[in-house]
Amino acid sequence: MTTRSQGALPDLPAKAGTAPEPKPPSPPSRHLAETADFDHLGPLLGEDLETAIEEALGAGATFSTPGPPTAIFRAALGSSIRDIETHPRGQLLQRFLRDGPYEDGDDIPPELAPHRLSDEETAAAVRFVFSFMVSSFKGALAELLACRPVARLVSELQASGRLPRDTRIFVGDTVQAPASRTGQFVQAADFHLLSGAFGPSGTGPVDLLGVGEVKSYAHSRRRLRRQIRRHLERAAHGLRLPSATIPARRIRVAGPDGRLPLRIGIVPGSWKLPRTIDLRAVEGHEVLFPAPVEPPREEDQIRPVRDAAWHITLRWSVEALASAAYGMTFWYMEKVGEVLYRAGVPDEWSEMTPAEAGRNAVKMMLYYAILRARTRREDERAIALYNTYGFGYALGTSFRDSQGRRQMLWPEDLREVLDHGANRDGCRFRS
Repeated sequence: MTTRSQGALPDLPAKAGTAPEPKPPSPPSRHLAETADFDHLGPLLGEDLETAIEEALGAGATFSTPGPPTAIFRAALGSSIRDIETHPRGQLLQRFLRDGPYEDGDDIPPELAPHRLSDEETAAAVRFVFSFMVSSFKGALAELLACRPVARLVSELQASGRLPRDTRIFVGDTVQAPASRTGQFVQAADFHLLSGAFGPSGTGPVDLLGVGEVKSYAHSRRRLRRQIRRHLERAAHGLRLPSATIPARRIRVAGPDGRLPLRIGIVPGSWKLPRTIDLRAVEGHEVLFPAPVEPPREEDQIRPVRDAAWHITLRWSVEALASAAYGMTFWYMEKVGEVLYRAGVPDEWSEMTPAEAGRNAVKMMLYYAILRARTRREDERAIALYNTYGFGYALGTSFRDSQGRRQMLWPEDLREVLDHGANRDGCRFRS
């Protein structure tokens, strides 16, 4: 691991002794999502997301939460937050922020062991943020962004007569289908295209015209096709809609023009975020300004790939979605910190607000997690989070040594890379 002076750590006071133990907070999900807005995602992505929801609503799409785009966006975030908080690791995350790992690489002193996370617990908490939390937010964003190209595809097929005019788009968990093993209704495909009688008193057939599946990460088309096929098979055995449960006998699997049902695969783009270092003097200090992010394409790409099958590539990429998702995890932990420290912050943080203490706690505990890492994978996960929360996703996750191993990023590295292409240890930003 690259060693730099600890003075480079931004706002990380040393942790000593036994930290105060505030009462466990109540989950903030009830109110947290209501504080979010599209601006949290940055101007371009936020505007795109709002437009995507508006277009889907204009096309008559049904969401699990009725209302304007802001309400739908907040409901999607609320669902992700509930998944986080009901996960077995949700309480562990709160302990990670409150108690944290031991603040050294040596053995944990017996008198401090009850007040610190074990190395196994620390690794599990970091893995939970790195994998589950980031994936949950990424998935929510990708599904909402996919609403626009799906709505446009349906409108085009309706205009050409390939889909009936009464085709309805159902988004996300508005539709459930029987699980293949238990038969219980569970979340199914990300999009269902249906026509027919959906009301609770309906007795006529409901046509299953197609399904769509969204991925927020790189995914092979073969696996995506296989998953879509399984969704169609499950949907043919019954559907649960907001208005009624449709038994299998009423479901007709029928695609446009009598062909196969539409099979729509949606994935993000593959373009990379810029690894730009923009240092500017502000009040005598060099400050890093984030590089502007603008997708290379103005529109999502919609193209047929075979009979009744379509492939959609979002104009936002895997990295762009990951960057936004990392930002949402930091925002979430800041809000948890506000709850953790609402009764008072530790003495050494007396000048901080509860929100600032929450942000500081995240970075401090991640720094200690790096010291406690037992494997390269544990080390790189903690470094990815620590770097990203300090310098942004593009720079934070791509700073690597000559062997491709992720390394901690320090403020002085930025100037060295800017001047020489690499820091003094040969680390640079890699795509």
